[in-house]
Amino acid sequence: MRHECGTLMYNYKFYIPDKSNQNGTHSIKLRYYENRNSRIQIDTGIEIQPKYWSPEKSFLKKSKEVASEFVQLTQMDSLANQIVSSYRNQGRPLSKKMFKKQFEEGEPSINSKPVQDFFTEFDHYLESKKSKVVKDVIKDYNSLKKHLEGFQEFSGIIIDFNAFDYHFYQEWTDYLAYHAPLKNGGVGMKNNTIGKLVKNLKAFLNDRMRRNRIKPIDLSAFKVVQEEVDHIYLSDDEIQSIAAVDCKADKELEKVKDFFVIGCLTGLRFSDISRIRPEYLDDNGFLNIRQKKTSGRIVVPLRSQVKSILRRYDGYAPDIDSFTFNRRIKELGDSAKLHQKVEIEHKRGTIKEAQLLEKYKLISSHTCRRSFCTNAYLNGIDVQLIMKISGHKSEKAFRRYLKISNYEAAQKLKEAWGIA
Repeated sequence: MRHECGTLMYNYKFYIPDKSNQNGTHSIKLRYYENRNSRIQIDTGIEIQPKYWSPEKSFLKKSKEVASEFVQLTQMDSLANQIVSSYRNQGRPLSKKMFKKQFEEGEPSINSKPVQDFFTEFDHYLESKKSKVVKDVIKDYNSLKKHLEGFQEFSGIIIDFNAFDYHFYQEWTDYLAYHAPLKNGGVGMKNNTIGKLVKNLKAFLNDRMRRNRIKPIDLSAFKVVQEEVDHIYLSDDEIQSIAAVDCKADKELEKVKDFFVIGCLTGLRFSDISRIRPEYLDDNGFLNIRQKKTSGRIVVPLRSQVKSILRRYDGYAPDIDSFTFNRRIKELGDSAKLHQKVEIEHKRGTIKEAQLLEKYKLISSHTCRRSFCTNAYLNGIDVQLIMKISGHKSEKAFRRYLKISNYEAAQKLKEAWGIA
């Protein structure tokens, strides 16, 4: 029987404090060590005379005078050991709050194995997806795992396959909307971000159910919240104003600019632009490529501006990662003087928030594809032809990419009605 930790990491010990209670007894305490600098103390509720305590063993002495207390403490020791061992064996973090929650509930059958089961299943699922989906999808699932673990730590609700009911959905989405920590130091997510997390959680759970890995779960209450977002697009003139920015002295920024122009003039996703290579280019000026996200094959006619860029890179796209692109494309937008004020509105839970931002601050990798679709539509190209190039499977999905102002919509009607 082990009563004292060998290392100060994910371990515990029992002890009695030097100070006695008013009745002369000493309370047995449990001290759990999350790490060398973080620990928590829990009162076991057992009170004894100090003569029955063994400092060497950090445990009660075997004596008939404290027989019932010995049994109680032995059960507590077994529980604490099961909790700590299950986390240590899985290499998973066990915070002070989580240890205390599980210890006080006193159910090792509930507190240890299911925690392993859920996240182990999730890790297996994620590993199986890595060869089938783009890196951004894996990033989304890692984010889901992080926010499930964060919610577990925040709420003390143990995440196992029995946890997913309406109460969990309400508590989790409330946590995501108002309490989840963000990379920028803020808290609380926008509704569309929450919707993506719910969608991915449902995809995982449905996969486990289809494979008969878990019992059926009613997910009908797990609504994927989506709201229309005020994403921007750039007009042809705005695209060319960015293309005209002189950045020859900054090779990285020049790569960002060239990548941006390719995206706006082909409608390709970031992951597909990155994969352009000489063998995908034919002698007739077409790019033949299989989309990574959907596996659909598309043929894109290349405009002279795109051909010129690709020639400078020997038939490849500029080598740039999405993080660098999204950070530095805003510099180009600023240099191109895209300072028009744009009001962006979104919801965080039930709270509606609005911001007034300069347009260049809203440019991202998604702006390229959105700009391509919107400009092609405004230029009168048939929707079905645009979809053949963009690779959208349905017109409904395609139209979500169109960002047309009220004025532009009225102008299109005016042209359709033949009004001078």
